[in-house]
Amino acid sequence: MMKPHNILFSAVLALCLPASHAALHPDQALIAAPPMSLFQGWNAPIEPFEIYPQVYYVGTDNLSSILFDTGKGLVLIDSGIDASAPQIKANIAKLGFEISEVKYLLNSHARLDQAGGFAQLKAWSGAKLVASAANAEMLANGAAEDFALGDQLRFPPVQADIIVGDGDAIRLGKLRFTAHLTPGHLPGATSWSTEVGSLWHKQKVVYADSLFTGGYSLLNNKNYPNIVSDMRHTFATLNGLQADIFLANKADRFQMKAKLAKLKAGDKHAFIDRTGLQTYVAAGQRDFEQQLSQQLHPSHP
Repeated sequence: MMKPHNILFSAVLALCLPASHAALHPDQALIAAPPMSLFQGWNAPIEPFEIYPQVYYVGTDNLSSILFDTGKGLVLIDSGIDASAPQIKANIAKLGFEISEVKYLLNSHARLDQAGGFAQLKAWSGAKLVASAANAEMLANGAAEDFALGDQLRFPPVQADIIVGDGDAIRLGKLRFTAHLTPGHLPGATSWSTEVGSLWHKQKVVYADSLFTGGYSLLNNKNYPNIVSDMRHTFATLNGLQADIFLANKADRFQMKAKLAKLKAGDKHAFIDRTGLQTYVAAGQRDFEQQLSQQLHPSHP
């Protein structure tokens, strides 16, 4: 667990981070960013709802933003794109909370679709933004030097207040949020876990980061030389977690709409899914190994 003095040290460290990462390698080809229309489609509004007591979905059609009620304030994971921020704020209000009750903002990774709304949400709430060191650099420069995309998907820069390493935790009220560094999709990618429910009936919640590497150069990537070992470390890390409630930073990655339909039909445990995380990891690992094999043996069918 991250001790209080480490949190203070991390807050100071965050203020001292450089404004941008070292320049991208000129010989490393970048990939084309998805069209903005894709993000706009994902940003379609959806009504907020209770996933499980203390856990709420306040994001958009496919951009997850998860709100936790700790009893002593709120914790929000991820922020969608910059245009998602007003929706998230409105969704929090629809659930009967105030944006000023949000005390911590947690980040999975620092790209437009997970971090674009943080600057506005932080300004409205006064919350402390929590991120890994690598994510914090990208948050501070608004993704000016994404290892795969360069500056194609900029978002409003925002300063992290607390830097977390693997296994560090943030406590608020009844809940403890543990950071699990799961790099690969981005060097700073982070998954989060906590436990909700009563003393005698806890449910482990895991919010898993992306495992997608489509289009990336996996071999001899000059901007991210450790990507293959990082991805394999991430698969092992997530496989080592047991989730009762599996969530992820895109709604379709945890079958949100199908589970929501069951919830609306009266199944209060619709989001209890004790095999979802491992199914997600297995699919990600299969796709990754196939992509790696194709790059190692490009002449093979």
